Amino acid sequence: MTRLTFLLKLRVLQAQIRKKGITLHDLAQANLASAKRRLTGLKPFTATREELVKQALEKVKRLTPRLTGGADICISEEERVQVVQAMGLTQGHWFTCPNGHVYAIGDCGGAMEEGTCPECHSTIGGGSHQLRSDNRLAPEMDGARHAAWSDQANMENYLLDFDD
Repeated sequence: MTRLTFLLKLRVLQAQIRKKGITLHDLAQANLASAKRRLTGLKPFTATREELVKQALEKVKRLTPRLTGGADICISEEERVQVVQAMGLTQGHWFTCPNGHVYAIGDCGGAMEEGTCPECHSTIGGGSHQLRSDNRLAPEMDGARHAAWSDQANMENYLLDFDD
């Protein structure tokens, strides 16, 4: 590929990051900067430089699953079902970090502490049963429409009959 083709790929990737409001962690940011430096520098665009740019852009995508349309759990449907069953959690316990990596909150399903995503080192979880604003529910894991610990889930505990 030519330098201009890769430069276009870089610009499209940057636009996707801005449009989706993704915050890249340090390693992804470093790879993006490395690709940009190699593409916009004055040195000749050799096959070696092309390969380094290609690897850097692929690493950014691999570290940021939201760029490819949401959480990329990288397992088959059969494996996903087995994982959900093995964990034994009710619906609404699965979440994603700011970069789309999936994690689960046990017990009641409410975030009571913050941790670090093992994939990208972003902050996950929350406190006082409040999920961090940059984390989200992962319905792709268990089909949940709301978190297990939420106002919506709590309302399901009440029989509301307004016909009286």
